[in-house]
Amino acid sequence: MFEYVGIVGFGVMGTQIAQFLAQNGIKVVAIDLNEEKLKIGMETIRNGRFGIQKLVEKGKISKEQAEEIISRIKTSSSYEDLKGVELVIEAVFEDLELKRKVLAKVSEVVGEVVIGSNTSSISITKLGSAVKDPEKFLGIHFFNPAQIQRLVEIVKGLITSEETVLKVKNWLLKLGKVPIVVKDSPGFTTTRLGLILGKEAMLMLQEGIASPQEIDIAMMLGYGFAMGPIEIGDLVGLDTRLRIFEAMYEMTKDPKWAPPKLLVQLVDAGYLGDPTIKPGSKGGVYEFYGQERATKVLKRLGLR
Repeated sequence: MFEYVGIVGFGVMGTQIAQFLAQNGIKVVAIDLNEEKLKIGMETIRNGRFGIQKLVEKGKISKEQAEEIISRIKTSSSYEDLKGVELVIEAVFEDLELKRKVLAKVSEVVGEVVIGSNTSSISITKLGSAVKDPEKFLGIHFFNPAQIQRLVEIVKGLITSEETVLKVKNWLLKLGKVPIVVKDSPGFTTTRLGLILGKEAMLMLQEGIASPQEIDIAMMLGYGFAMGPIEIGDLVGLDTRLRIFEAMYEMTKDPKWAPPKLLVQLVDAGYLGDPTIKPGSKGGVYEFYGQERATKVLKRLGLR
């Protein structure tokens, strides 16, 4: 249905979405005004933790197939190169005004093409006011890592048409994703639940109740989680988590969304998340506490 997709913002999520689409035969043009990010993003797609080279090493694809996937992704620092796409997915930082500014530029270039935002918390209705046709605007929230996680949260804004929702949902189903459709509300469903659990886990660390490893193993073995809340935070990025808490607090003024002090301090100290995912990061919570990640512990024990 959508065979040529534009992605705006080539950070962690933008690169993952681009790789996922290219692996599924979709042509992609990725836009970022920072050309260094474009280079880093393509290197991540090639050789990152969840990159194409890993698939070659595991025998899942050939070298020729890997190059074919890479060839489907074009990068550019000009919005004009979005002309001709059938869908745009915005994936810039979780900041309302930045997203509105980017979406307005995108809308000028692509006109009445369907536009989606990968936001995990910001109102789709509010963002939709920045585009020319809010009926064709919706939330398309992929999960990290987008190449692997099956879930996609589709968020219907106040003015989003049912036709747009259905078109995007059917497209995602064909690509092997499992989309859920939710109404527009701060944090939607997944972010609200994930943030609350992540915050409580961080407060437990802050209070010295348990270590990162113990908290995550408790949730993995006690509640069947594939990955515990601390390790998820490291994977998503502590700086990203902090921005989402701040956005949620700004939108709701509810103190339950105020970011934990420890999270703020870690980000201030340069601990931005898993260094294999976040270039330039000193590490995540696990590196700060000097522990092996819970998933590795349980894998060594034969429990994963």
